[in-house]
Amino acid sequence: MKSENGLGIISIILIIIVIAAIVTASVFFINKKIDDSKESDIKSNMLLIEGATKVLKQNSIVQKNTDMFVGTKISDMPDDELINNFKALNIIEESQYEKYYCLNNENLKQLNLDIENEEDSYYLVNYDEDIIIITKGYEGKYKLSEISD
Repeated sequence: MKSENGLGIISIILIIIVIAAIVTASVFFINKKIDDSKESDIKSNMLLIEGATKVLKQNSIVQKNTDMFVGTKISDMPDDELINNFKALNIIEESQYEKYYCLNNENLKQLNLDIENEEDSYYLVNYDEDIIIITKGYEGKYKLSEISD
């Protein structure tokens, strides 16, 4: 009888170990899928913004009117905490601040986009060089060109 009880306890321990391994693997793969989905959403939003801003840029060239650009220059936002936190990261040079426009949710609607900024973040656009940046970053990447790689 004793050997049967011992075998039962060992079996239970092995089953618990197998279940724990399955749960751990499942959690890992679910988190990976969520991260991949988030990256895909951010990349898609940035591509939509890039397309809309290129169209706006082409219209401004045709009409010879640079006042058509949507957004607020980040150089004109000295009191915005999110922008100041982004500037502190030195992703872009201070001399380039005049070229980058911050897009708030209202600006995104003006571009006829059905998207919103990520939480505690803005999208930035450089119309001259067609650069799209997310101020919050994603896994240490801020520019669309970096996230796309």
